Amino acid sequence: MDTALLLNVIFVAIISSFSHCVGMCGGFALMLSSNLAKTRHKALFIALYHTARIFAYCLLGLCFGLFGQAVILSPSAKGFVLFVAGLFMVLFGIGLLVRGKLLAFIENARVSRFILGIGAKFRTLNARFQPLYIALLGFLNGLIPCGIVYYFLALSFSSGSAFESLLIMLIFGLCTLPALVLFSSFASALNAKFKSTASIAISVFIAFYGLYLAFDGFMLI
Repeated sequence: MDTALLLNVIFVAIISSFSHCVGMCGGFALMLSSNLAKTRHKALFIALYHTARIFAYCLLGLCFGLFGQAVILSPSAKGFVLFVAGLFMVLFGIGLLVRGKLLAFIENARVSRFILGIGAKFRTLNARFQPLYIALLGFLNGLIPCGIVYYFLALSFSSGSAFESLLIMLIFGLCTLPALVLFSSFASALNAKFKSTASIAISVFIAFYGLYLAFDGFMLI
């Protein structure tokens, strides 16, 4: 992974985690808090939850990376993949900025409710197998439809490398830890102006990076 891509992953992951991710994953964070209210091993279970969440990201990254690796067999194929991935990023950046039907389609609320429902259905596990239930919640959190996750999956796919894709999603997951671990005490206290400014900055960055990627891909076709 080159330095520019690494900095891109870290920057987008950290900034978006304090604006976009807090809202998207807030439901699971609150569900986790309610289940850990009376436990003596809160720190251990929080670590288990986020390990499972990051594992879900890595699993998705590995799948997309393997697919990209299988598809990108020539410079022109890589160019086409970069071009398509870049266009997706531009559309997603615009969707984040205007928050219209495009973003609603990408971050499908019905799918989110379905995944939350799975977590609720297995709540009986919490009494007898609490570690398993906490890990399940974390894994399901990683599968929530999220444009930021899709952005990193597009990067993973366009890398054409299973290992690099895995690394991208691992770094993304680790960079979201501060905001999501501190959700109840710090992240939720951030004022609306900061979240709005951060969201705009990320939207513009993603759109421009998408243009760069699309141009880079076009030159290879």
